[in-house]
Amino acid sequence: MSHWHFCLCLILLYAGYFNAVGGMKTLRTLNQQHFINILQSGKASLIYFKRTTNPPIRLFLQQLEKSSEPLEEYGITVAQVNCATEKVPKYCENEDVLKKAYLFRGNMMLRSFAIDTLFDVDAIVSNVLFILLFNEIKYVSSLADLHDIENDMKGRGDVIFTFVRAVGVPEHRAIMETAFVYGAKYQFVLTTEQSVLEGMNLEDPDRHSARLWFCHCKMATDGNQPCKRSYLRHPLTTMNIHSYLKVLEAPLVTEVTVPPERVSTVHVQLKMPVVFLFTQSETYEHDRSTAESVAWELLGRAGVVLVSRTQLQPNVPADVTVGYRPAGGDFSINYLVLKSIEEIVDLIEGKVQNVSTMENDDEEENEDMDYIGIQDDEVAETISRDRWRELNLEFVQALTDSSFPTSLATIPHMVVLFYADWDAVSMTFLRSYVEVSHSVADMKDLALTRVNCGDWPDVCAKENATHYPAVKIYIQGENPILYSGMLGTQSLLKFIMLSRVPNPVLLTSTEDVEAYLKGELHSDQKQQRDISLVGLFSPEMKKENDAFIEAAHSLKGTVALGLCTHKDAIYLSQKFGVALPALVFVRNKESHVENIHLDSSSTEDIVSAVKSAMLEKFPEVTVENFPSYFHPLKPLLILFIDNDDTKTMKAREELTEFTKLSTQNYATCWIDLRNTQVGKEILQVYLNYLPQLPALILAQLSTSGEVFAFPEEQLISRTSVLHWLKRVQTGRENPRNLLQRREWTPPQATYDFLAIMDIMRPGFAKQRAPNSANQENLYEEGENETEHLNESNEEEDQSELTAESERVQASPAPPNELHNEL
Repeated sequence: MSHWHFCLCLILLYAGYFNAVGGMKTLRTLNQQHFINILQSGKASLIYFKRTTNPPIRLFLQQLEKSSEPLEEYGITVAQVNCATEKVPKYCENEDVLKKAYLFRGNMMLRSFAIDTLFDVDAIVSNVLFILLFNEIKYVSSLADLHDIENDMKGRGDVIFTFVRAVGVPEHRAIMETAFVYGAKYQFVLTTEQSVLEGMNLEDPDRHSARLWFCHCKMATDGNQPCKRSYLRHPLTTMNIHSYLKVLEAPLVTEVTVPPERVSTVHVQLKMPVVFLFTQSETYEHDRSTAESVAWELLGRAGVVLVSRTQLQPNVPADVTVGYRPAGGDFSINYLVLKSIEEIVDLIEGKVQNVSTMENDDEEENEDMDYIGIQDDEVAETISRDRWRELNLEFVQALTDSSFPTSLATIPHMVVLFYADWDAVSMTFLRSYVEVSHSVADMKDLALTRVNCGDWPDVCAKENATHYPAVKIYIQGENPILYSGMLGTQSLLKFIMLSRVPNPVLLTSTEDVEAYLKGELHSDQKQQRDISLVGLFSPEMKKENDAFIEAAHSLKGTVALGLCTHKDAIYLSQKFGVALPALVFVRNKESHVENIHLDSSSTEDIVSAVKSAMLEKFPEVTVENFPSYFHPLKPLLILFIDNDDTKTMKAREELTEFTKLSTQNYATCWIDLRNTQVGKEILQVYLNYLPQLPALILAQLSTSGEVFAFPEEQLISRTSVLHWLKRVQTGRENPRNLLQRREWTPPQATYDFLAIMDIMRPGFAKQRAPNSANQENLYEEGENETEHLNESNEEEDQSELTAESERVQASPAPPNELHNEL
């Protein structure tokens, strides 16, 4: 692509954006001859052949009309042909044609789109560009495919890899428009597969957000050298992506010979943060290397400039190591003393507060940290640490007693967080709730809202929100659904997405059931489904069928269920080797079908059977799923691993087979220390040392507290594990450790104010039992006597206080511990 062509594309990119904002172009209507002329021109065109105009088609035509302006900026004609007046052969003769829009390049039809997939302007533009840029953009379905592309591009060019939730979303359009401009310069790679992200070592937990990585493969001249990756931390919009690429094209480190105040770089022009590092001739090589390390850590987030110390103003202290110009471009430069790359990164990420070199600021910060350290509740401590971080509540509407019923009536799918702003758990969970709101912001029929029960207690009481935080989902025409899962971003997001799915999904044929089990039917649910589960019932089993439907309703948001009551259910039960009624299911990443016969037709038993099917026999245990697998009456048999070498994989395979032989006596699982870092601490507590991994541990937590370790010198196999467990049961194996029962108490002791008062004034705070006889006399003596007694008591107390004051002044100073506590 020539420089002129590149600039023209970039101008078109911006022109499309501003024209979409400023005006609307009328959709062209073609006669038969105009249609032929467009095909003969050799240009790309998107044509819709219409005959009737019903509400769905009218809505589609409105979106097609809006998309004509941006698409024609890319040289793509958008038009319609009225088949009621123009009899275009082939296209106006078939009823199915009227349900589609057609993309042509010259007289060649490239692709037909079902009009329900072109639901808005973003979907139309992104789908059209995706097809036209087919050769410039590669789609991958696995991480291995991405590695192959990176290896092929090493030493030749860089790769832009993008994940979007689905084709047609706004982020997909932004990528397609970027590829139209930069397609000749970079290799674009796209995926919508969630599984590709599993090996990407994501820095934040939201695996459903659109993401863009820049893979620096051109600099990897050695075939064994991996391509460095950096990713865009801002939302995927055309402007953000263009700015990001502009920054990446700038030098990694800019060296200048002018004062920092006079430096102008790409980052300054884009009003991004800039970090200035200082050098001198004696330490130049070391300083340059440090600057490059900082630049890689901050790539895409801030610029790094290397400045000679001779250019600093005379009033700048000699011990400063870093200059910092915040984002915005209109701020002066702060000069700091930072001693590590980590501190510089923290500065950019906003983790360093009150930027200054003054001593009194340091003292205030230390006092603040001392305050944080004595919080006696870990959740409250988290709130205290995060109290300076502002929450972006843009997508979380606050409801009141008047707006709550109005929102219920107008929003088809409304999620409500009932919380209290004085409750530490509520405020911690609110951050996760906000993260979820950003993930679903593009869903027009879904809204995340909140009700502060401290301000609107009547609303919370009416909705039976008796504990905080509580999340309920209100779907028009259905009963509210209460969320009871983990208070985390991913768990809540999964629950919300599954609640949007009809439950159960009716399957009317053998093909539907098999496709559902494979994940091919309703594939839009695939990211949220850990298991594909179907209930099989014969047409005569009405009672069992009704109980299953009721169970499915109660499990809505937790699991998506399929239901087959067709006569094919009998054939399927024979195929899968289970008597009706039954559950058949396939777990993610597996292909074989498992089954459970339903002995009881009650709703409770069906719910129990579904939850049992959802549990893996040999799961990876994490902090989030541990409560689901922990059984208080079963010993824990845990395999600890930290890599995927042959020995580890063999141990996992053997224990998988072991669970098929013995699933009733032990809660068998495995922990990957790379994914669950607390597993290392658990292993340390179990054995008082860290053994060589993989390590197989048996912990009898519910009974004796004894911990046994499988011999490290033996290979883990089904036979050896069974022999070892037999030795443990017969008392021939000695435990490696004995866990002591501990109470879960606050890390800081509570203040006993009465005891402190007793130390200062012995007996003053002691509770005294009333004398009933004296009480009766007091009542009989009347008010005069009462006043006399009160006066006497006041005189007596005053004399006691005087004597006590003299005693305290004469006594030695209290011990340091007491002094600190007071």
